[in-house]
Amino acid sequence: MTDSNFIGMLPDIEESRRIFQAAAILDAILMPEWEYRYYSYNAHWDENEQMASMRDGEGDHYFALFQPNGLIIKGFDQRFNQVHGPHDVLQGVPNEFEGFLREPAFIMDVTTFCTWKLQGSQAWSASKELDAEAYKLLHVLNGKADYYYAWATEYYEISLDRSLVQRIFDIEPLDGKMLKGLNEELEFADLEEDIQEIGYPVKRED
Repeated sequence: MTDSNFIGMLPDIEESRRIFQAAAILDAILMPEWEYRYYSYNAHWDENEQMASMRDGEGDHYFALFQPNGLIIKGFDQRFNQVHGPHDVLQGVPNEFEGFLREPAFIMDVTTFCTWKLQGSQAWSASKELDAEAYKLLHVLNGKADYYYAWATEYYEISLDRSLVQRIFDIEPLDGKMLKGLNEELEFADLEEDIQEIGYPVKRED
C-alpha cells in the first residue's frame, strides 16, 4: 500500500483531534507517571494552536500541530532513518505551516514522514510517496479505539474494558464510574492537570 492509499484513509482534522485527545486521556488514566506514557495532547500549546505527540521512549515519535489553517504531522521512525531523510519528506510543505517547520521542540532534523491537510481541502498531502509501513506510528488515526485497545492491553500489560475505551474515543464526558472502570486507584484530583492540558470533557458528580 502506498501513502496515497494510507493517507487517503486518514480522518478529517476534527476527528483526528478527537482521536489524539482520546489516546492522551486514556494514557493519562492508565499510566499516571508521565514519562512512561506514549500519547500526549496539549490543548493550550499556543494561541489558537493545539499539539498532539507520541514518544515511545526509544526515539520514535510524531508531533501534530492543529492551526486555524489546518493540521500537519511529522514523525520519525528509526527503521526508515537511512531511507526517508528530512530533506525529501519536508519539501513542498505549504507556507501556512512555516512556523511548524521552525519549531525546535518538533525535532525537524530527524523526520521520516510528514503529511498535512489544509482547512477546506478534501485530501491529505505529502511531499514524498511512501509505503504505508512508513506511517505505522499514525495507525491509531485509522484504527481508533480498536487499535488503542489492542496496543494498550499489550503495552501496559493490563485488562481493559473495551466498551470504556470506545466511550472515550466517542469523547463521552469522563465521569467517576468511567474513571474507576479504567483505573480503580485513580481519583479525579490525580487527573486534574492532565484534564486541563488535554482539554478532555468531564462530568463531575454533585
